[in-house]
Amino acid sequence: MTEKKLATVTVTYNRKELLLKNIKAIVSQSYNIDCIIIVDNHSTDNTKEAVMEKFPNNNIKYIYLDENIGGAGGFYTGCKYAYDNGYDWIVLMDDDGRPKNNDTIGNLMKEIQRKHLNENDKIMINSLVLCDEINLSFKMFSQQDTIENIKAKSENGVILNNISPFNGTLISKGLIQEIGFPNKELFISYDEKDYNYRAKKADAYIATVIDSLYSHPANYMKNARKVNIFGKRVIFYISSPWKLYYSTRNATFVYKDNKKKVFRYIITRFISIWVVKCKKIECIKMMIKGYKDGKKGRLGKTIEPI
Repeated sequence: MTEKKLATVTVTYNRKELLLKNIKAIVSQSYNIDCIIIVDNHSTDNTKEAVMEKFPNNNIKYIYLDENIGGAGGFYTGCKYAYDNGYDWIVLMDDDGRPKNNDTIGNLMKEIQRKHLNENDKIMINSLVLCDEINLSFKMFSQQDTIENIKAKSENGVILNNISPFNGTLISKGLIQEIGFPNKELFISYDEKDYNYRAKKADAYIATVIDSLYSHPANYMKNARKVNIFGKRVIFYISSPWKLYYSTRNATFVYKDNKKKVFRYIITRFISIWVVKCKKIECIKMMIKGYKDGKKGRLGKTIEPI
């Protein structure tokens, strides 16, 4: 396979120190990175100045936005810039995550070679996302997933049709040509699930490459409660009311053609509100508002982050 142009896209907002770690991990990759695209959602902590001072000689395209358009808007902007400027492969990341070792991106590209695929094919493959040396950051099969049981379930080094986007996620030019860019109108939450859902509908090659390791904190665990149900440990968690609004709205909109998924989401969140210590009345109100707006297709930045 002829080596094509590859860009990374990292979306950031007021996480200067974490972003610097992200960029350091990217420039240390064994695979050649043609451009590091940083989309800054109007940070106010001098992030850009710190990046330019720390990495003056690296091929960084820094896009500083006039306002915070959320993760969804950031990934839309970064993907569009990369696509419009002729990049064949794009690796998507949040600012609080980073490649775990020097071969993270190279091992994603090895999977492309193994499958004899190219940049014109519809591809969305992911690194295995870890919160430490053993445990996964995001659920794949169960809430007790570890790197060892994922390896046991893999075949030819991959888990098919099961990924944790946008955390070390490689997409191809061909996928963008087929399904477009991430939906910027989702603002935050479910933009990555929406893109994965659209890729599945387009019959893209979707897989987690278990030798490609990516670090990301399990942030949801900060507000989680573990409950034993029929002898099995179940983790319940809930986000802040304003974030719950966006996740409910966007889940309702994204899965509008799959009522079972929406119902499962709603029931799970109601149980979580009941179990977890949170502002219960406010959370319920935001869920109801989010559900109604999602049904109506009322997207964009409709309420301000708090």
